[in-house]
Formats: sequence, structure tokens, C-alpha cells
Amino acid sequence: MASERIEAKRAALRKRIIEVALEAFASRGFEATTTVDIADTLQMTGPSLYHYFRTKEELLYACMDFVLEQLHADVSVAAASEGTVQERMVRVVRAQLKVELGSGGAASLVNAHLYGPQYLTQVLLPERSEALRERQRLLVKVFLDLINEGVANGEFVVADARIATFNVLAVLQYSSVWYRPRKGQRLADLMDAQVAAALQLLGIAPQPAATPARSARK
Repeated sequence: MASERIEAKRAALRKRIIEVALEAFASRGFEATTTVDIADTLQMTGPSLYHYFRTKEELLYACMDFVLEQLHADVSVAAASEGTVQERMVRVVRAQLKVELGSGGAASLVNAHLYGPQYLTQVLLPERSEALRERQRLLVKVFLDLINEGVANGEFVVADARIATFNVLAVLQYSSVWYRPRKGQRLADLMDAQVAAALQLLGIAPQPAATPARSARK
């Protein structure tokens, strides 16, 4: 029992380290963040942090793996939920957007270090980059399988399911690049618009906006 409690405590601290490091890397960038910064935030010593992660690169990998693992789990649950294919796709799209737009820059961090400039993609060891790309491929498969299902039963109309998959993901993943919260622009409205844009790529026409009822003249 004692060993189980120790392992649980270690796992909780490891997760906390990843969360703090992820926030720091996403807000300041990998190069501008030091392990000392992360240790100080956690009120840990450098040697204590190194007991969990030997290098900053190893910690970055753990952060990116954490994001992709959680994202894949969320979209998989949404894809396997009840309802029509279109209804399930809406849930999948929203699950992806929740990470892209509400993760404090974590999603952009992942995309930058996997598919961005060479100086960023070369930060990770090749075998770790490949492991993360495999997670990305599993994520793509969730979208592709659902689109193929929708095409098969007539809910979606696309010329090429694979191209449609990447087009949908491009709309979702690029959202965090240009979106900046500002007065008068609600995140919920943006998510609704991006859901509609994704569905249009699958042959679903946007629903017309409701027309406000006119008040009767006296």
C-alpha cells in the first residue's frame, strides 16, 4: 500500500510538472523558458526536477505527448458517441476546437514543433518527433473514419475523403493562429462559425440565420 501511495504521489507531481512546463513553453516559447523557471514555479530544486525529466527537450516531448494524448482521447469519445454521423462530427470538431482555442497556446506549441520552422522541429530527437507524429496520425484517422462513414451513408458529400479530412483539420488547427479574443467577439460564436465551416467542407449547407421577428406597429 505504501508503495502505491508513493507511486500515485510521483505520478501526480509528474503531471503537475508537465502542466506548469506546458504553460511556460506555450506562453514564452521553448528557448526562452529554462528548467530553473519551471522549478521555481513549482518550488522545487533543479535536481528534484531532473529526477523526473533529465533534459528540457525530454520535458517538451512529455508536454506535447500529453496534449496529443488528451486530444485523441477527447475526439475518440466524441466520435463513438450516439447520434447521426453529422451530430458526432460536430462533437468531434468542438472537441478539437476546445483544445485549439482554449489551451493557452498548447495546441500551437505542438503544431510549431512538429510542422513549423526547421529550428523548432529539430528541437526534439527524431524518434520522439516520430512518436508524436504517430499520435497525430491516430487523430487524423478518427476524422477520416468518421468522414468515410458519413460518405457511405450519404450524410457527407466529398470528392476525396482524405483530402476533406486534412481540409477540415486545417480549418480547426489554424483557428488558434489568427484568433485573438476581443470585445464583442465571443468564443462560443467563433466555435459555431468554425463548426459550420467544417461541415461545409463535407457538403453540409450552412443553416440560415433566424430572422428577428418585427414588432407590430401601433
